[in-house]
Amino acid sequence: MDISLSPSNEKFIKEQIAAGIYNSINEAINETISIAISSISVTPDEIKNLKNDIADGVEDIKTGRIHDGLGFMDKMIETDE
Repeated sequence: MDISLSPSNEKFIKEQIAAGIYNSINEAINETISIAISSISVTPDEIKNLKNDIADGVEDIKTGRIHDGLGFMDKMIETDE
């Protein structure tokens, strides 16, 4: 695989290698990708919780347990004055 790095990213990686943090460009890039993957991965429990929250919201809408956000804020402002 051929990749191109921006000059600032290339400089950063070279500085990390010079500092002994990584032994090679490949190691630096692989580690960075691993960190990115772990930071954006979503667990099955998180997906389940999100689906439950959405279902709760849909149920609230169906039963009329909703509020007009702008109307609510207008009422809040009126009570503060």
